[in-house]
Amino acid sequence: MPNIDKCTEKLIKEKATALFFVLGHINASSQEIADYAGVKRTLVNYYFRSKNNLFKITYDELITNLKSSLKKIYISKQPFSNKVEELIDFLIFFRESYPYLEKFNIQEINNINRSADSILQPQGSAELNYFIKEVEQEMENGLIKKYHPINFILNIFSLVSFPIVMKPLFIEIFDIDKSEFIALLKARKQVIKTILFN
Repeated sequence: MPNIDKCTEKLIKEKATALFFVLGHINASSQEIADYAGVKRTLVNYYFRSKNNLFKITYDELITNLKSSLKKIYISKQPFSNKVEELIDFLIFFRESYPYLEKFNIQEINNINRSADSILQPQGSAELNYFIKEVEQEMENGLIKKYHPINFILNIFSLVSFPIVMKPLFIEIFDIDKSEFIALLKARKQVIKTILFN
C-alpha cells in the first residue's frame, strides 16, 4: 500500500506541475488537478492539504532543480565558451519545458517588496559568484568585450528567455507556425554566442 500511495502522490504532483507550468493553468482548482491526474479530488487534499500547498511544492521543486543545474554549470571545469553553450542549451530546454514558470515569476515579482511570504525568495550563490569571476577573467583575456560581468549573464538569460516568454505573440507577428519558431530557437545558440563573444 505505501508504494501505491507514493505513486499516487507522485502522479498528482507531476500532473499539477504540467497544469501549472506547462499548460499555464496557474489558478487550476483542486478538482481540475484531480481530473487531470485521473484521481478523486479528496486525494489532492489528502496528500497536499490544499491546492496552494501543492502549487508551492511543485514550484519549489522546479526552482530547486533549476538552481541545482545552474550551479553545476557555473562551476564546471570545461572551457568557458563550452560552459556558456551548455548554459544556453539548458536555459532553452528548461524555459521551453516550463514556459509558464517564467510568466508566473514575472507576475509574482511585485509581491517581493509587499510580502515576506512571497513564493519568490531569490538569493545569490557561491557558484554564481564563481561564474561572475570567470566572466571577468575572460573579459581580461579578450574573449568578451569589457563591461559589467553581471550584464554578460543578464544578456544570456534575456536573449534566451524573452523569445520563449513572448512566443505566442511572435508566432502571430511573424506569421509562422510553432515548428518554425522552435527551429529559430534551436538556431539561437549560435546567434547568442555571436552576440556575446568577440
